[in-house]
Amino acid sequence: MWSSGRGRWWTSVRLRTSLLAVALTTMVNGHCRAEGWMLTLLDGEAVVIDGARRLTAGPGLRVSPGALVETSATTALVRFEGPDQATIDLGPDTRAMLAPDNATARGGRPPAVYLQQGSVKLTSQEGSTFPGLVAPGLELLPFSGSAVVQVGKGDRAVFAEAARLDVGERHSGGVPRFLKAGEFYSGDGKRAGIVAERPTADWLKQVPRAFRDPLPLRAAALRDKPFEAPPLPGPTYEQLARWLGAEPYVRRDFVSRFKPLARDAAFRRALQSHLASHPEWAVVLSPDR
Repeated sequence: MWSSGRGRWWTSVRLRTSLLAVALTTMVNGHCRAEGWMLTLLDGEAVVIDGARRLTAGPGLRVSPGALVETSATTALVRFEGPDQATIDLGPDTRAMLAPDNATARGGRPPAVYLQQGSVKLTSQEGSTFPGLVAPGLELLPFSGSAVVQVGKGDRAVFAEAARLDVGERHSGGVPRFLKAGEFYSGDGKRAGIVAERPTADWLKQVPRAFRDPLPLRAAALRDKPFEAPPLPGPTYEQLARWLGAEPYVRRDFVSRFKPLARDAAFRRALQSHLASHPEWAVVLSPDR
């Protein structure tokens, strides 16, 4: 009898402990998600598509999970600061999704950014961890320190500036590559890449100058100065085309997210004309089928 009562008591304790752990995890994750990412530095021009709205970027702008950020060829730097003072620096001619919804990297961890094209520098503060990155053909698991990633039409590059990195190749037969601080990974996203002791001189010339200098954190100064982003026309199909036709990994929620845009006749016609690039839109264009 005592043994049975003790078993019930121990089961109750374990249940309460488990519920408390779940509650604390929910609170912590909820806090990080609520804090989100804030644009704190802008040198040049950038456009943000937050939800289905197209907005002018500016310091103090907070973005929702899944926000699409695009910079121009003349943009020097766009910085976002997030949980634990992590930073995402975007260079010129770059397209990225911040905190992609429903996306996970190897190991089931959600990344902080999906880089479709361009250059990005990722940095965590001492004692914290950057959540990771995914791009066509590669991924970075969470790390501490700083790293630079570049995605071009036929090349992928990762520089472990001040970090030990676990770089995964996302193509068939791809393997993890482990980089020590200072090492450099390069590949085409389709075949096995190579790891070198240091970046090439030619590659270093391409790195945005703004990535080379330490910049002060500004989120605290902007926290009470929210930026009311002026809305822009659109987005049109042409402005979304590269995202709508991106790999399925990143466009999972695009149908529900951008469905209201299909009420526009021109947007709807363009969807139909390019349906092979995003066949999931057939349910919107022909629901009776």
